[in-house]
Amino acid sequence: MLVGGWSRGSSPQLTCEWRINVIGTRSRLRKFIRLTALVLLGCVIATTARTPSTRAQGSGQRAPAFTQEQVQRGKSLYQKNCQDCHGSTLDNGEFGGAPLKGTYFRQHWGSGDVSALFGYVNTLMPPDRPGQLSPQSYADLTAFLLSNNGYAAGTEELTADEEAQRKMTMKK
Repeated sequence: MLVGGWSRGSSPQLTCEWRINVIGTRSRLRKFIRLTALVLLGCVIATTARTPSTRAQGSGQRAPAFTQEQVQRGKSLYQKNCQDCHGSTLDNGEFGGAPLKGTYFRQHWGSGDVSALFGYVNTLMPPDRPGQLSPQSYADLTAFLLSNNGYAAGTEELTADEEAQRKMTMKK
């Protein structure tokens, strides 16, 4: 039983050590609580922070812009650089390239903006020489893909400008 901070049969030294451990535990507990609060705050910020492309969706989003001439140039580039893997119909390639139209395309690209698609194609395609085409060629290829997935051509060309592409939603 504790009486005035002393327990029966214990020495003052043990009581002092016990109090130091309690104080040390409280200090560690406070540090733990602070660290936990910071981690939780970081998680909240990370999940609620909006990326530039997400911010753009709320302000000034528009349909993808490209011309029919770009689609034709893109088709020619596709036949030369992409058809072996992705096929003549964009979903029947000999070498297992992912389908570039239909459900697969919509699931992978349909909820973002044009900059995501362009960036992927520009950075990783074709696999044997990624990034080796000109920015205009990649824009033309992207226009060809957009056209084959139901987006309408217009009077304005798709450019390689990432900021402009971020304002072009692929959501239908």
